[in-house]
Amino acid sequence: MGNYNFENDDKDFGETRRLDTIHKEVHKIEKNLKNGVSAVKTGPSGENRVFGIKISTAVVIIILCAAFILTGCYVLFKMIGSSGAQPQDIKSKGENGNTALLQNGNDDSSISCGVITEKGTKNMIVLSVSTGEKRQVEISNSTVITGANGGKISLKDLVRGDIVSVRFSAEGEAEQIRFPEEAWHYTDVSGVNIDAAAMTAELDGKYFSYDNETIFTYQGENIYPGDIEECDLITLYGIGGNLLSAKVEKYHGYIVLKNAEEIEDMAVVVDFGEPQDASNYIIPVSEGKHTIVVSGSNIDEYMSEVEVGEKERLEVDLSKASEASRIILNVNVPEYNVTINGIAYPKNTTEAAVSRGMYDIVITAEGYKEFSAKADCTKDDAHIDVKLEKSAGQAAVQPNSGTKPAEANGGKSGEGAVQGSLTVFTEPGWAKIYVDGNYVGVAPVMVKLDYGKHNIKAKDDSGVVEEKDINIDGPDKTVKIEF
Repeated sequence: MGNYNFENDDKDFGETRRLDTIHKEVHKIEKNLKNGVSAVKTGPSGENRVFGIKISTAVVIIILCAAFILTGCYVLFKMIGSSGAQPQDIKSKGENGNTALLQNGNDDSSISCGVITEKGTKNMIVLSVSTGEKRQVEISNSTVITGANGGKISLKDLVRGDIVSVRFSAEGEAEQIRFPEEAWHYTDVSGVNIDAAAMTAELDGKYFSYDNETIFTYQGENIYPGDIEECDLITLYGIGGNLLSAKVEKYHGYIVLKNAEEIEDMAVVVDFGEPQDASNYIIPVSEGKHTIVVSGSNIDEYMSEVEVGEKERLEVDLSKASEASRIILNVNVPEYNVTINGIAYPKNTTEAAVSRGMYDIVITAEGYKEFSAKADCTKDDAHIDVKLEKSAGQAAVQPNSGTKPAEANGGKSGEGAVQGSLTVFTEPGWAKIYVDGNYVGVAPVMVKLDYGKHNIKAKDDSGVVEEKDINIDGPDKTVKIEF
């Protein structure tokens, strides 16, 4: 083969070699590779190469390949790990705003603690507190349901927002439903202060946190927690410092004070309690009957009886305050109860400020017949002399004089019967108490009764009557009646 040369023609094409020389070098490299000799060789320009590739370029390629392999291994590891992972515990806010982790106490055979979110005729949906998952619970005739007080109840007694513990049978149906042992509840309480911004509920100085999963209901429908007033009657359920559900049993309305801006140094009292904050002239009250008393430096004391429905905004026109009248009572016994237009006034009331109109007055005292009269306040004050007469049942039911029965006759009454003291409490309080058909006063009340069986009835402001039969067999007995 001849020698072939490229002419530069003023252009640098680099060094020109013979083809046979190139073939010899290729065979030499192949031989070195077979013999384990490094393929690293110094190039024509003096830089190191690997298989004809610059060392720096090769290093970059190796690093990129290694990164790609490591990334692929990590993704594969995560996929394998997640396929066998257990459900994550959910977090809920604990007492004092701290975050507490509720441990997973569930398995396929039970729900340790859950909240009823939906309920049908034979099933319900329960939201697990520990996992945050919803599960359908099928209920059969053999399902045993136990209430918070430990007694048996039926499915109709469970409502949305109740918290339950569920144990399942092998067939997947609910075998037992009960109130969780670790849970707490407050039934029919008032004075609950809801802070919707902080997501807390305060009752008697105790603070509970809630979150977006907490259920707030009234008559089964969702309500905004910020709409709950302290006067509402509420049932609360929770665990530790966490509020799980709140059911409003008795909702509120509002008394709206009209023309209140004309009254100087105004003070407002509802149901003879503490003065209310009436700076915006709107006062939330529980639904039902109420007595409102308004006073000021430029008016006589003004009293009005109102009945407020749920969510109602009832106006009280204070421009009529200048037309107020008084009912003045002169009663012949020291201890008595006063009711005006069906509303109980403080014990032993002697004077009541009212707006112009007609009023029904009822006076009662232990051991005396009930007294009733009409008070005409259409034009002027009404003065009423009340002469209470002793009742026929006074021998059996006597007013509490604060003295013990005479010891001279062995603790027996005039008829020779042994007597004991009965104290009656009610929840809520101030209910009217009847013993063996005779009115004895407003709870809490104490009466002396002959030994033996007696019937106790309690009537609240709305007319609901609760009844108990008791047996007096000792010197002291206490009875509590709940509505």
